[in-house]
Amino acid sequence: SPPVSQLITMKTEISFQSADHTFRIFGDLYFPDDFNENASTLLPGILIVSGSGPMDRNGNAPTMKLNTSNRFAEHIVSSRSAERAIAVISYDKRGTGKSKKKDDKNLYYRAGMMDLVADAIEAVKYLASDPRIDRKKIIVLGHSEGAIIMPLICKGVIESGLEPVFGCIFYCGFGENVKDAMDLQADAVKKEIRELTGPKGWILRTVASEEKIDRQRKDFFDKVNGPDEPDFISMQCGLVKQSAKWIREHCEFNAQECLAQNISCHCLAITGCKDFQVRDEFCKPEVARGLVPKALSIEVHRPTNLTHALRSSEGPSKILDINKDYTKMGKLPLDGEVLSITDAWLDKIVFEGDTVASAR
Repeated sequence: SPPVSQLITMKTEISFQSADHTFRIFGDLYFPDDFNENASTLLPGILIVSGSGPMDRNGNAPTMKLNTSNRFAEHIVSSRSAERAIAVISYDKRGTGKSKKKDDKNLYYRAGMMDLVADAIEAVKYLASDPRIDRKKIIVLGHSEGAIIMPLICKGVIESGLEPVFGCIFYCGFGENVKDAMDLQADAVKKEIRELTGPKGWILRTVASEEKIDRQRKDFFDKVNGPDEPDFISMQCGLVKQSAKWIREHCEFNAQECLAQNISCHCLAITGCKDFQVRDEFCKPEVARGLVPKALSIEVHRPTNLTHALRSSEGPSKILDINKDYTKMGKLPLDGEVLSITDAWLDKIVFEGDTVASAR
């Protein structure tokens, strides 16, 4: 990889209006450092849509530095030949980084799923308006929630009068929905606590029994679905906030139905077998094809050791160790297999025009 000093020269801070035109969304636009702006060749562009939580343009939250978006963008612009160069854009989600309103400290918590979709569509508009970008070859890469809302973004892009999205890259979220993912994670927590041995297991089973976990989840959803339909709720004596509007909209969203109806481009989907936050079964070839029947092509992969953090883990992957493990992973390069698969797919679909669906 190029040195950091070289990477810095490749990116420019950009901004565009939020979907409701009440504030500006800031991000970074990455170009290869040797790109000739006077050349007639237009570059394909990739828009990164990050996962859930207060993620900034680098794929980082205040308490979790995953460095997913910036590492991916740096790889794409620094490792490809001039003939196969691609630009990348990432942005601070509303309420994070510089994408804030001075008079609304709860902007992030007020955001619903559809607000995030609308902002992503604005990001596509911005990328398509850049005279250096081939607006007919814009690819959307969604990680986690970004992958889940992908079909809504594709639908909105067409409804906005833009060229259809040329390709979709689903990292750790293809076929999934947030409600089922939350249930999956709660079951994983209960299972690990149930199987944990020694004093730590006894303590956790005492303070976090399955009955208590279920009761807390019921109380949580009762608050989210309260008769006043709050934008956000406060928990733990007001110390923690959660977007209730976001939860409600995701619970009402039929992700698989939306996939089937609105994905008609080339697709790459990757979910690791050690990802305990979403299910990898949707990346089985026979399942994937049925989920996106209108897609021009679909390629799926289930790397054996890949986690939700887009890094591999040789040891056991446990949800109770998520903070510790993800903190360590955030300091590591992105998984080499994921990048290699993605590079090969981009070469095949974007530059070679190969529309043959394949799977592994």
